[in-house]
Amino acid sequence: MAITGVGYGQWVVVDEVPGRVKASCLYDSGPWLKGWERIGIEQRTRHAYVCADDDVLPLYETTMSPFWHGYELQCGLVGRFGNPIVFAGSSYSMYGKRGPVAAPLVEGAYATAMDWIARGDAQVLVVPNLTSQGVDSWLDVVGPPVGTVHLERTYSIDVDGTFGDHLFRLNSKIRRDVERRLRRAGERGLTVTVKEGPAAHALVSQAFPLTVDTSDKNEWPALFDEDALHGMLDVPGAILVAAEANERLIGVFFGFRRGDEVTYMCGGVDYKSLNEYSTYIALMYRATQWAYDNGMRRIEWGRDNYRFKERHGLRSTELWAMVYSPTARPELATALNGMHATLHAYIEAA
Repeated sequence: MAITGVGYGQWVVVDEVPGRVKASCLYDSGPWLKGWERIGIEQRTRHAYVCADDDVLPLYETTMSPFWHGYELQCGLVGRFGNPIVFAGSSYSMYGKRGPVAAPLVEGAYATAMDWIARGDAQVLVVPNLTSQGVDSWLDVVGPPVGTVHLERTYSIDVDGTFGDHLFRLNSKIRRDVERRLRRAGERGLTVTVKEGPAAHALVSQAFPLTVDTSDKNEWPALFDEDALHGMLDVPGAILVAAEANERLIGVFFGFRRGDEVTYMCGGVDYKSLNEYSTYIALMYRATQWAYDNGMRRIEWGRDNYRFKERHGLRSTELWAMVYSPTARPELATALNGMHATLHAYIEAA
């Protein structure tokens, strides 16, 4: 299909990821969008891509997004958004776009979503994982939503100098603790290696229970299944960071190398291994060392573990969700205010 608009510049809606995509981060890059389309963990009834020049924004109509469902459970709002829900970008993406969103994309995504809602069963458009600049972009083009929610806080760091320089920039107490834990983990037999291709796929059956344990710990649904993890490892640039001891996988990060950036999207650890092996710290710092050794310039570390990441010197970016409806929804506005308060309090306290 092809729909064009000229209010803020020309845009078009297509069914497939275009051959040329100008990306701001991993999650709006062509290879990622093509890979994510093949992964069925979000139960989609339809999808499309809004394009303006080489900028692309995906639209997904879903009957179940486990990630969004996790927020609903956390905030006591299961079912309040109707079913299906239209998303401008996946709730799994660390960013919808990193920074502002081009005005034609906003216009096209909003117009297309409202058309889907008018012709189908969806009631709302959710625009997740916007930076503050992205929020301003949507406000400038289509005006205020029913509600805006402080959805997440994500973390990143520039890769500058050497890994030794990185450690030296830490608070001295933190640095000594990290060095001690890394040394002790090595002495006790922990190895952390980066795997790709078949070697990474071979560990998925062991990695999957670790990702489920992480979801259970946070009282969320399982965010991935084995098919989804295999699908992500098929994305160009995918790596798996594996922490192993006694021939057993006890920790894992799924990462994605794109140019001079690496994004660590998800993972999990055997929580029983933390005291003996400092598994999470070993994974984090050996994955950081890999980034220094392989010419990366930026690491995206993702969401959650907020205080830990701040203590370890990572830079934060606030992420927001905007919820639009074709009609006034005062009861939904009240619910979204409560969602904002709940998630903001969690981010500040966790």
